[in-house]
Amino acid sequence: MAKSKGKKAKKQDKEWRLKPKTLEIHGGGTLADVDLRPSVHRVTAFSMGSFDRARKLFAGEERGFIYSRINNPTVDRLERRLASLEGAEAALATSSGMSAIQLLSMYLAHSGGHIVSSNRLYGGVFHLFRDMLPKLGISVTFVENPYDINAWKKAHRPNTKFFHVENPSNPVIDVFDMKELAATAHSFGKLLVVDSTLATPALLQPLKQGADVVVHSLSKFYGNGEVIGGAVLGKKELIDDLRLTWFRDGGPCMSPDNAAVFLSHAESLFGRMKEHCKNAVAVANFLARHRKVKKVLYPSFGPRARAAKRLMPKGFGGLMAFEVKGGAKEARMVLESLKLFWHAPNIGESRSLVIHPATTTHGQMLSKELAKAGISPATLRLSIGREDPLDLIYDLGQALDKI
Repeated sequence: MAKSKGKKAKKQDKEWRLKPKTLEIHGGGTLADVDLRPSVHRVTAFSMGSFDRARKLFAGEERGFIYSRINNPTVDRLERRLASLEGAEAALATSSGMSAIQLLSMYLAHSGGHIVSSNRLYGGVFHLFRDMLPKLGISVTFVENPYDINAWKKAHRPNTKFFHVENPSNPVIDVFDMKELAATAHSFGKLLVVDSTLATPALLQPLKQGADVVVHSLSKFYGNGEVIGGAVLGKKELIDDLRLTWFRDGGPCMSPDNAAVFLSHAESLFGRMKEHCKNAVAVANFLARHRKVKKVLYPSFGPRARAAKRLMPKGFGGLMAFEVKGGAKEARMVLESLKLFWHAPNIGESRSLVIHPATTTHGQMLSKELAKAGISPATLRLSIGREDPLDLIYDLGQALDKI
């Protein structure tokens, strides 16, 4: 009888899969963890023991801690947490979201490689792809209508190394079909890389929809506006090789202090994302009915709303944008009349933020590039925080009345 119970218990243990909300707290943990809160390992190097073990560690033949630029116990714990949340085999934490994208691009497309990318990108990524990577011998073709799958196919070249998409996009919040894009990339034998910063795993897990690699700017919703960091997630073989080559020699590592902060904020990610989504919908509904607003840029509105809801049924996050009637003058008037919104260049804070993309976050793009990406001089980007939405609506209303 005891033997039978033992078998039953073993079967139950094997089938136990923690729910996503539990993973934000316990994800990536092991039975060896003894600290209720993760220890912060503020050290540079670790004792490697024997001569043979040191050789194996540096060769990647044995797992262990060497030097905090390469790996660190606190950062490792964050990486395991991120991987569990995203449904990835492994994760690599970096110094920022931009360093994650640059690192991955150089790793996958060095020595004359080519990238096919959506043109609906954060301005810094657009500039990296348009101006900086070509200086390193990496070319990029932008797909000007990312909803057109044939446009992605036509942009492919024999030397294409991967397809890149930001989903949802910043700042106009386009939502694309990950399964369709993954199938297209795979039909050419290429990888699909998804920047899922705005979704977070609370709203979408691209790897489960066919994507090969996911990148994040953890500085946004993960970090709750407190620290800078990024991540690359995917197959263990790819992450291990990236760590021991371009990452180890380039050095875009995350500090253990930042990793500890991210671990703490990760424990509230799902709850915070629900608040961001709820508030964004309330604000978007208000703006959509306002007589001085020309267009609301949020997936709940427009001809693609039904498809967007099918693709992201859990919500679209806290970033949105809108166009005021008029131009840059009117947009500036609204921005400078807001009292509760902070004029700051981040996303995912507890407080709401506002910015004028065409002259700031996307200011490195040409006028025609902005137009093709759906950004006008009258566009204002809002990062909707977790205040009472009625206060946010009141603030926007009084600012729009100034026009």
